[in-house]
Amino acid sequence: MKLRILTLFLCLTLTNTQAQNFDNIDQKVRLYPTRYASANQLANQITKDFTNDIDRVRAVYTWLTLNVSYDLQTLYNGDAQINFSYSDQEDLRRKLAAINTHTVNKTLRTKKAICEGYAQTFKKVSELMSIPCMLVGGFSKVDVDDIGTNPAVENHAWNAVKINKKWYLVDATWGAGYTNGNKWMQRQDNFFFLTDPNKFALTHYPSEREWLFTNKSITKKQFYESPIYDKSFFRNNLKLISPLKGELYVKPNENIVFTMETIPKNVTLYYIFKGDKYSEKIEPTCMNGKCTFEIPFVKNRNSELILFANERTALHYKIILKD
Repeated sequence: MKLRILTLFLCLTLTNTQAQNFDNIDQKVRLYPTRYASANQLANQITKDFTNDIDRVRAVYTWLTLNVSYDLQTLYNGDAQINFSYSDQEDLRRKLAAINTHTVNKTLRTKKAICEGYAQTFKKVSELMSIPCMLVGGFSKVDVDDIGTNPAVENHAWNAVKINKKWYLVDATWGAGYTNGNKWMQRQDNFFFLTDPNKFALTHYPSEREWLFTNKSITKKQFYESPIYDKSFFRNNLKLISPLKGELYVKPNENIVFTMETIPKNVTLYYIFKGDKYSEKIEPTCMNGKCTFEIPFVKNRNSELILFANERTALHYKIILKD
């Protein structure tokens, strides 16, 4: 028998403020070596310095997001595929374990990884500290071209970790930084550490739905039909009512109508269509807990609509010219 493994790709970035302050933990981890020879070494260091599971899990997340860069060369070259043969289930289990160990050791040694390297390392170090942790494979969308698709092959990996008998979601890849053109920008981002599952489900969809941790009924198809939610949407506590579809069919000179729950007073919205030089300020009308606004579509071709909250990207839509 043969098995082909497609190591999972890039999916980037966002940010959230957790109720707990982790500054003291982060400060101590910043003093750690930037490279470890094994997961055991990192786990032993963290176990010595921190006594409870949430602090230890935070330490793993912080070390990874501060020290491991996304391996853009592997992504662009398509070098993530591994082929191997196995004779039975025990042989398969053994070879998968060896591959996972190799992925973790390579991540620690080279300080580079794609999402599976981040997730496998987070899982291994957590388990060495006796903290239950799962690698979750699934899907994410980061580009407007992803909207309306329904891919069959997983393209991302993250973690579910159990702390005090409760499961939480973590994505160290998206917490480590973002791409700027063909460059990786290392920038620790806390949104995807113990993230609210309802928010996480707007950006990630697991292959096994039990790892959604939300009661919302959503299919993978519906996930890919939705707009792209970016970090500023969550940071500014925005709640979208409509349109909830990421593909908008619009005629030239037609207004696109938006409805949100009450927009915080300290939040200013802007919009721009792809290719435009300047953004336009949005002036919503708010009453009875809802805010509405209209964006005129004055183009005669397909486009991309980007909404900003306080000058940071918040929502992306694919605009399709309607006959």
